[in-house]
Amino acid sequence: MMGERASPALKLTIVRGGGLAGITRQTELASEALSPDEATKLHELIEGAGLLDEDAPREAPPAHPDELSYEVIVEHEGQARTQRFTEQTLPDPVRRLIASIDSRPECRQSIVRR
Repeated sequence: MMGERASPALKLTIVRGGGLAGITRQTELASEALSPDEATKLHELIEGAGLLDEDAPREAPPAHPDELSYEVIVEHEGQARTQRFTEQTLPDPVRRLIASIDSRPECRQSIVRR
C-alpha cells in the first residue's frame, strides 16, 4: 500500500427543497461505493468546494418562497458538517459538485417527507 494515497471515507448528502413544486429531494453518495480513484476525486471535489473548512458559513439567508434551498452535509472523520445555501447563494464550486454527484450512477436519490 506504499505510494498509494487513500482518502478517508466520507459521505455526501444533498437535500434540495422548496421551489414551485415544494418537493424535498435527497441525494447521497458514499466514497465506499466508488473505486479508490473515484473516491479520491470525490474527496478533492468536496475539499475544493470548501465543504471541509472549519470556518465555512453554515447558514444561508432565508430563501424566497419559490426558490430552491440546498442543505449539503459532509460526514467525514466522525464529524458531520452541514452548510445551507439558496439558489442565489450557491457557490459555483458547490454547484459543480452537485451536478457531478447527480450524474453518478452510484448515488442514491429519494423524496423526503418533511
